Amino acid sequence: MFDVAVIGQGPAGGMAALRLAEAGHSVVAFDRKKRVGDPIHCGEGLGKIALEHTNYPVGDWAIREVKGNRIRMPNGKAVGLMSPGYSIHRWGLDSKISDDAVAAGTERHEGIKISKVTKENGHWDLFSKDGEVAKAKQLVIAEGRVPNIVTQVGLKGNDKLRLLPGLQYKFKTSDVDFPDNDYFDFYIDPMYADGYVWVFPRDGIFNVGIVATNGAKSGLEYFCREQMNVDPEKRILNDLGDKQNGGLIPRDGPIPQFSTKGAYVVGDSAGLTNPITKGGVHVGMLSGEYAAIAIGNELGSGKLVPPSHAINYHELRGQYWENCGEALHPDLESHVWYDRILKRQPWTKQKFVDQSKLIYSLDKRVLNLIGEIYDGRNYSDLPWLKMFAVLIKNPDLAPLAGKLLKIKASLKVTETYGW
Repeated sequence: MFDVAVIGQGPAGGMAALRLAEAGHSVVAFDRKKRVGDPIHCGEGLGKIALEHTNYPVGDWAIREVKGNRIRMPNGKAVGLMSPGYSIHRWGLDSKISDDAVAAGTERHEGIKISKVTKENGHWDLFSKDGEVAKAKQLVIAEGRVPNIVTQVGLKGNDKLRLLPGLQYKFKTSDVDFPDNDYFDFYIDPMYADGYVWVFPRDGIFNVGIVATNGAKSGLEYFCREQMNVDPEKRILNDLGDKQNGGLIPRDGPIPQFSTKGAYVVGDSAGLTNPITKGGVHVGMLSGEYAAIAIGNELGSGKLVPPSHAINYHELRGQYWENCGEALHPDLESHVWYDRILKRQPWTKQKFVDQSKLIYSLDKRVLNLIGEIYDGRNYSDLPWLKMFAVLIKNPDLAPLAGKLLKIKASLKVTETYGW
């Protein structure tokens, strides 16, 4: 009988396994992939603040430092999200966190998909297609974007769940006609429905990818030809020997409840991806740490003390707060505390999800005017006089002023937690 079983070894599941093993618990981890991190996920970027928040060291999976992100409008003008970070080997990050968990004592099994869990006499039984593979007192569900186990433990998935297809190519910088700079660029255009094209610089290589609902391959190859002057067939093999990589990305926000007694949902399984950038590594790692705190309390190795970077973690006690389900204090049951502390964070709020989607509802004209207003400035440095001048020249856009301020509020959260 293990103290904890972790299903999935992406950044969220890996971080949960690492912190729990470091605390001295017996941990078993399963990953359906034959090796953790393979195949490669899209994008491959990580903000420095993610490492600061999780107290995780930068490693040789970090290829190159970048100054931040820029959201580029159809006219090429940009809005900045100037949080520095790294261009990374995503498979390297995933495998390093998981390897560190193994070094701390986790027993890891790769190439095993957990297809069923049941609860009996207060513990979890885990099954693959070949039968029972483990028993554990506590369960962390980190199985990825299309969770199967979530509903088996009595939780609901996201009723609105929609998945965006993502696709990425790699090119040598010498093969493309494109400036090599120290920023990640996101190209938003209505032609990439509900999504964008990204260009991430690496050492001598560009990662070029897309998320869109209306044909990822055709949109990406159009961008390669028209914006980078390169034949898509000139793409090169990625780090693991494939000519492309990608997958499906959840886009409609978190699941209604993150935990039940003895079971904690983290990362993509919990719907924790940014609606603007579709990134989820940072918040995935954070959710893994919160789950480890809650489970540590349940197993007697720690207390329900929020990390210092948590937002809105002040205590609320009293019958009123208990009745409305918003009480937060260290005397709560561990799974209740986990659910409520996550719901206090700005990156899980439905308001944030709704505000973030607004940018994809704008037509090309409005997007270009936003680009004209900001013209490369950081999102927080809104030139108010310039915005009012644009609205005076375009009075039909005055009703959009409130929407633009909501988008600005969503960018504030995205700058920190969006990658």
